Amino acid sequence: MFILSGIGNNIDEIPIGLINNIKDADLVFLEYYTNFVDNSILKYLLNINSNIKLIDRDFVEYKLENIILNNKDKKIILIVSGNPLFATTHFYFIELCKKNNINFKIINSASVFDEVGKTGLFLYKFGRIISVPFHESTDFYDNIINNYRNNLHTLLLLDLDPKNNIYLDHKEAIRKIMNLDKNRVFNEDFKLIVCSKLNRDGEKIYYDSIRNLMNMNIEPPLCIIIPSNLNKIEEDFLSCMIS
Repeated sequence: MFILSGIGNNIDEIPIGLINNIKDADLVFLEYYTNFVDNSILKYLLNINSNIKLIDRDFVEYKLENIILNNKDKKIILIVSGNPLFATTHFYFIELCKKNNINFKIINSASVFDEVGKTGLFLYKFGRIISVPFHESTDFYDNIINNYRNNLHTLLLLDLDPKNNIYLDHKEAIRKIMNLDKNRVFNEDFKLIVCSKLNRDGEKIYYDSIRNLMNMNIEPPLCIIIPSNLNKIEEDFLSCMIS
């Protein structure tokens, strides 16, 4: 059996279904390339099953398939950060199991898209979720503009490299946007929302001008929201949550 499970950002968010299945699992793999795994979560899980293996992108893309196919009679669990179906990479393993008559199960957990609800912004007013990469690219900016012109909020996920403990910080992400913003859709007075350590110890939400945010040091992990027109309910709730 193959189980694909999310994990959340703290111990309280770990699904009971995952905890129960880990106890007697034969092979347990924990991804760490899509997000940083909190040490408290890792310790907690290792106390339940000491054979959990941390895996990177190469392992998922080039090795996991054969392990699943060669161990059909065993319980294999792949644990990922947030919602396990947030990234299409994991769709493949469900299709693989279906084609090869391998029983499978999906255990959901909260993703960053659920957690940004703490800002008070209506989730149905969000457009396409956009990743801002380390490398130079223009595609992400085009998608930001499409959202903004359609009066949709934009959630920006900032690139990260957990293996080397490197984050793309909010300043660099904003700088990338401003460098591509030739039509000056966003000026230094435009206000952004920056979320720091959502659902972790030290969580903070900032709502300030680009000018001020560029002078702040904000702890990762981070995400940025480019708001469209906020209604009064959104504004009032956001004012309750900002640091």
